[in-house]
Amino acid sequence: MNNRKKENRAIIDSLIDRGKVEKETIELIDSFKEKYEEELKDYNYVDYDDFLLNVRKGGYIRYVNLDKEIRWGGILIKIEDLETRDPMLTLMNTDKRQWKIKFSKNYVFYRKHRSYNDRLREVFLSYLE
Repeated sequence: MNNRKKENRAIIDSLIDRGKVEKETIELIDSFKEKYEEELKDYNYVDYDDFLLNVRKGGYIRYVNLDKEIRWGGILIKIEDLETRDPMLTLMNTDKRQWKIKFSKNYVFYRKHRSYNDRLREVFLSYLE
């Protein structure tokens, strides 16, 4: 019975720690949004679960490294090791330079690809207002 109590206590402690970590992460992301307001405009922070549901190749990635420095990122062209919960993202910039980043080593922000028609629609709607 003692082992069972220890296991239960470990589970409860891990849940409490997870809640604390999530709160700290939210505060950190909010501080990035304030500090890099212009650079992260229209970008949303993605954690691993959001990444699986919302992130698609062709979207735009900006990221903040563990030193809390923003990196401009680029277009997401490849996702590797998705099943490991630590995917490797291959990005490409407008000069066709490619590089890889680890999802776990950065705070990743994502913006969906906007086509020419999307931008044209935005201009048209703003003209109507």
